[in-house]
Amino acid sequence: MLAFRRSSTQSPSLTTPDQTNAVSAAPVRADLRSWISPDSPNYKWWVAITVMLNAFIVIMNNATLNLALPPIMTTFGLNIDQVQWIITAYMIASAVMVPTVGWLGSVMGNRNLFLAGLLVFASSSCLCGLAWSGNSLIFFRIIQGLGSGPITPMAMVFLTQVFPTHQRGLAMGLYGLGVSCGPVIGPVLGGYVTEYFSWRMVFYFNMLPGLIGILLVLLVIPNTREEKKSSLDLLGLLAMAVFLVSLLTALSQGQRYGWDDAYIQQLFIIAGIMLVVFLAIELLRKDPLVDLRLFKNLPFAAVSLVLFITAMTFWGTSFLQTFLLQRLLEYTPAQAGFTVLPGALAMAATTIVAGRLVDKVDRRLVVCGGLSMFILASYGFSFLSLDRPMSWMIWMIVGRYVTIGFIFTPMNAVSMMVLPPDKVRMGSGLVNLIQQGLGGTLGLAMMTTVLQRRTAYHADMMAQSQVGSSLPWSDVLTPLHDLMFRAGEVGEMAQIKTMALVQRHLTQHATVAAYQDCFMLVVLLCLFVAPLIYFLRQHRPR
Repeated sequence: MLAFRRSSTQSPSLTTPDQTNAVSAAPVRADLRSWISPDSPNYKWWVAITVMLNAFIVIMNNATLNLALPPIMTTFGLNIDQVQWIITAYMIASAVMVPTVGWLGSVMGNRNLFLAGLLVFASSSCLCGLAWSGNSLIFFRIIQGLGSGPITPMAMVFLTQVFPTHQRGLAMGLYGLGVSCGPVIGPVLGGYVTEYFSWRMVFYFNMLPGLIGILLVLLVIPNTREEKKSSLDLLGLLAMAVFLVSLLTALSQGQRYGWDDAYIQQLFIIAGIMLVVFLAIELLRKDPLVDLRLFKNLPFAAVSLVLFITAMTFWGTSFLQTFLLQRLLEYTPAQAGFTVLPGALAMAATTIVAGRLVDKVDRRLVVCGGLSMFILASYGFSFLSLDRPMSWMIWMIVGRYVTIGFIFTPMNAVSMMVLPPDKVRMGSGLVNLIQQGLGGTLGLAMMTTVLQRRTAYHADMMAQSQVGSSLPWSDVLTPLHDLMFRAGEVGEMAQIKTMALVQRHLTQHATVAAYQDCFMLVVLLCLFVAPLIYFLRQHRPR
């Protein structure tokens, strides 16, 4: 009896290895839950890390893809009008999804909506890598854009929910840091894998970071659902989609078909009608898809217009920059990536600094300084020539990229500060629609159209100047013909290659002049919106 009692009292101290591991793991799990609990003082930093990673995934995809566009053109036999739809279709799909964030968030819950967007984005990235034609790639990019649409506005909503008002500038700076890391890693990664592997690897690289981002969202973001359900403005959504597609199709194909072609004119008419219908629906509905009444807030309206113009100029010229480096200056994808890298690093470094400055300094000074530097750098690009060394290109790109943090970070912070709390999510979606959707897509279409029209104009002017020149054609062609003869070409083939060389020379110089015109247009547009900075009055939190 005594032995039984002794063994019974000692038995609790005898544990198996599995029990020991379970006991030791329990405090670890408890500590992890306490670290990521909404009641923890460190919780806002966990949310910031989660948001930054997912923003990084989306932006890195676009940064890497830009450098892969020329090889994609070669693989599928696309021209610049067609290849721009790989970017434009993604932006349209993303822009169409942004206004539905309020309705989808109330139906699915904010976390579930964020997760669904990440899942669609990651899975469609794999499909893009498997594309077998230009049309299939554009279709999969549309699906990818539908997934990325809710990610950016919901990320800003999560940050504004966990950071106090006096730290909103810091929150936007952290978000901008995550966004800026994409352009830092993207060009180098995209250029390297495109040159040494394949452009398809650009899409496959989204898979692992996407899975990590999904895991962090499941652990950190609480699964909450709003009691108030909002309705979906389906007619407004359809009108906006038709307006964007019609307008961008007309802008991208106008140079090919002619601006007086009946097809192009019909597209412009449809776009105009759909714009009027969209505005009427949104102003008359009690629960609109896009609350246009927010523009009655003068600072918000000023921010929106400045963001629209600067986004249009930045995204448009960044798209052209890829073809400038790889097609005109004949850089390899890796060289183009390393040329952009210093500018992307400067943008990442200044984004977080700009976020802190917004909390301490009058934001008008920050934006004015950033916009002024952007104007000067864009004006410097107007002196582009074929003889410029790579070091000059690097410094010009640094000059443009370093200013982005001082423009977009304060503007995004202002757009959230000037709105009441119940309008933050709608305002966030509207700002992203203006910045990423309308600004980005119209910027791509506008800059591509301007480049093509000005290239044709300068080519005609050079041809006319050559016809009227006192220098006879024989003095130009004879040295080139001798060069072809020494290279081993004879007869008719030498004549054909001589004329092709002359045509290539004229086209190159016409294209350089067209790029100069595009950057001068950027300067004029930025000067147009510069006076609106005055309306960004300093916000004093209560």
